[in-house]
Amino acid sequence: MVETEKYYDPDWRDRWFEKWNGVDVEGIIEQSDYGPADESTLARATFYQPIPVRYLARILRQARKSTPRLTHFIDVGCGKGKACVYMGLKGGFDRISGLEFAPRLVSAARANMRRAGLIQSDIIETDARDYALPAAPTLVFLFNPFDAAALEYFIQKNLFHFQQQRSLIAYAFDVRREVLRNAGFREIRRDASTRLSFHQMP
Repeated sequence: MVETEKYYDPDWRDRWFEKWNGVDVEGIIEQSDYGPADESTLARATFYQPIPVRYLARILRQARKSTPRLTHFIDVGCGKGKACVYMGLKGGFDRISGLEFAPRLVSAARANMRRAGLIQSDIIETDARDYALPAAPTLVFLFNPFDAAALEYFIQKNLFHFQQQRSLIAYAFDVRREVLRNAGFREIRRDASTRLSFHQMP
C-alpha cells in the first residue's frame, strides 16, 4: 500500500459543515479498513482523509477565476464524498461525480449525497484508471488519491480530454505533480504552504 503523510487538519468550519448538512465525512480511514476491494487497486491507493472546507473554498474561487465555464466537478478518489457535497451545494456545476473503488466508501459517499439532498449526483464505484472523463469542461479534483504510476495512467488515458476541453485539475497535497508536468500540463497557480496547485493544458 502507498505510504503518505497524514495531512488531516479540520477546524470549526469542517465541524459546522458536517453538522449543518447532516453528513458524516470526517475522520481518517486506513486502506486496511476499506473492506473488500481489488488488491492491485488497493496497493496503489492512499488512505482516506477529507479535505478541509477552507481548501475547498480556495479551489472553487480559483476555478471560477481561471476557467469560468466549468460545468462538471469530478472528485477522483472521493472517499466519503465531502468534496462532492461541498461542490454540489456551493459550486453551481451542472453535474457532480465522485469516483471511488472501495465499496465501504462508495456506500458512505452515496449516503452523504442523499443526506445533503444531492440526489442527482453520481458516486461511481470504479477504479479511476478505468474512467474516461466526459466531453465537458471539468474541474478534476485530486487529493493525492494514489501513487505516481496510477496517476500517470489516469492522465494518459484522459490526455485527449484535457487537450480538447478547458478542464482544470485542482491537486491537493500535490506530491506527484511532476507527473502532470511531464504530461505537458502548465501549472497555473501553486501555494507551497498548503501544497495546493492548479494545472491545465496550454
